[in-house]
Amino acid sequence: MSSFEDVIPSPAEVDAVLPVVAGRSDHVVAILVTGRGVERTSWSDEVEVSEDDFERLLTEKAPAPDVNDLNGAKFRTLEPASRSATTQRCSECQFRPENNRCLRCGGTGRVTAHGDESAPCSACTNGIAHPCSVCKGTRRSVRVKLLFGEDRLRHFAHIFLPELPFGLREPLTRFFKARSSVPDVLSIDLRDDFAGADAYRGRRSKAEVRGHRADAALGLAKNYVERVKRLPTFVAVEAAAFAWPVVLRGEDESACAAVKDELGVTHRLP
Repeated sequence: MSSFEDVIPSPAEVDAVLPVVAGRSDHVVAILVTGRGVERTSWSDEVEVSEDDFERLLTEKAPAPDVNDLNGAKFRTLEPASRSATTQRCSECQFRPENNRCLRCGGTGRVTAHGDESAPCSACTNGIAHPCSVCKGTRRSVRVKLLFGEDRLRHFAHIFLPELPFGLREPLTRFFKARSSVPDVLSIDLRDDFAGADAYRGRRSKAEVRGHRADAALGLAKNYVERVKRLPTFVAVEAAAFAWPVVLRGEDESACAAVKDELGVTHRLP
């Protein structure tokens, strides 16, 4: 299907699946919205880091949110107030002897295991304590507040129907939910002005897409996308909208619809 018109059931296709009734057929569109957004969660923690780690942290920034990154991202960065932090005595090794003698084994390199047996001390090498895990042996550190964050890709979708007989709403909703794809030729820009104009002084009438009645579905779709974009945890959103044509016949309980699927096959609903 190479155009919007290709997705509209032709009169012959409509007659083949729907009963012929008095009156004209009604052409409407369902508005389908689909998209994805980057949800960012973050938390902070006060930690002590080495001077070298602090210099590296000064260069690290939160990544730009990417709606095409299916794996998401994790990051850490300095809180703004911590960028001017100064060095101090490392609190993790302030009681360590200057000669780095291991406090666990007393510098012997061995500790008591069972009875009179001894085993190599895991806290040192030949009695010399391993470098401090915080300051790496410099005895100087920087206390900062780190912001930890994680980006996750979230998908969203919604179906908005025009005014329809009640008995058609659920079947049409099920039909659109069952689609494996949406033809690109149905794509629309929700920022466009879809208000129709009648012959009387150019007066604006109900919303429509290419001569197909949309009613409040367009406005609801616009509001839905705007609400998603305003979600406090979403830092990036990419959304697309599609207008899927449907042909209606009959009224109230006798109403039925003809609609093509993504393969071009015409279906009768209900």
